Amino acid sequence: MKSRFTVSLSFLFALLLASMSYGQKLAEPFEFQFEGKTLRGLIERPQEVAPSALVIIIPGSGKTNFVEGRWYSRLRDQFIKEGLAVCFWDKMGCGQSEGTFDELQPVDNSAEEAIAAIQELKRREVPGLQKIGLWGLSRAGWICPLIIKQYPIDFWISVSGTDDKENYGYLLKSNLIIAGKEEAEVEILYHAWRESHRLSCTGGTLEETMEAVRPLQLDSTSRRLFGYSEPRPITEADRLEYKARNDIYTSKGHFDEASGLWVYLEDFEETLSAIDCPVLALFGANDSQVDWRKTKALYERTLDSTNTTYQVFENCNHNMHRCITCAYGEDLSALQWQSCDGYYDTMHTWLKEQGIVK
Repeated sequence: MKSRFTVSLSFLFALLLASMSYGQKLAEPFEFQFEGKTLRGLIERPQEVAPSALVIIIPGSGKTNFVEGRWYSRLRDQFIKEGLAVCFWDKMGCGQSEGTFDELQPVDNSAEEAIAAIQELKRREVPGLQKIGLWGLSRAGWICPLIIKQYPIDFWISVSGTDDKENYGYLLKSNLIIAGKEEAEVEILYHAWRESHRLSCTGGTLEETMEAVRPLQLDSTSRRLFGYSEPRPITEADRLEYKARNDIYTSKGHFDEASGLWVYLEDFEETLSAIDCPVLALFGANDSQVDWRKTKALYERTLDSTNTTYQVFENCNHNMHRCITCAYGEDLSALQWQSCDGYYDTMHTWLKEQGIVK
């Protein structure tokens, strides 16, 4: 276990590295309290000018490593170059944030976490707070509207956002196709997942759910891509874990019989319809993780058409990188993790049109 002294040194070293690497940027530690834990990150801003706004980065699913891993460093530097301040922090149990990481953290709880951060920024009177914007990726497509519903936000950049329903089935199907599976076999595996999803969402037993998912367990490609394990005897510990996870997963939202998918947020269309700040919605045409077409259609039904701008980038994946196969987890080192053509230019132009940057 790291000592408090060791943790502090590593955090300060990362902060010093950020300051040394970019002479035009000021970086300072940022921490706030949420549910009795201290969450830690950074506030970065231009060195020479007062920031015209502050952008809060809301990440997608999974663990984070913003400070020590210099996550989103190019995006952060781009915002600072535009004359904006940036704030971000690591989730519980990640980086130097206290607590235990919860992969099943409800999205409304994530929104409350962000609001706690905003309140601390207000208390500190951080430069740039005259305008607050959100930049959010993927899962943040649920979180950002919930933040805006509870707190006045001046602009929102939605990247690879979600619609109101579970999207794992789309990820599974897309990536099986990319992996070279025949369409008929993909449909069998996809429907195996859908049936297991239905059972787990509607009170099915672990035995019933595992029987439904068996085709995926027996498929070597599904095991390699998605971590399915080969069938084995079910233990009492397995049943207890299944119930605990299902209780958490189904504590919010409802199962939609028409689509066969879990709906995470009640009244999500009404929440989106109430948004009155400018929105920039960006999508990768080759996103294999989220069905961007459904999300774009949802936004077009709900968001103010005069206040929303859309851009779809070709040869572009979920994380706004140029891609070859565009599969989930693709190694893009051969492309040097290049951003999608026009991605940063589009944000710059939009921020300028909104009067957020000069």
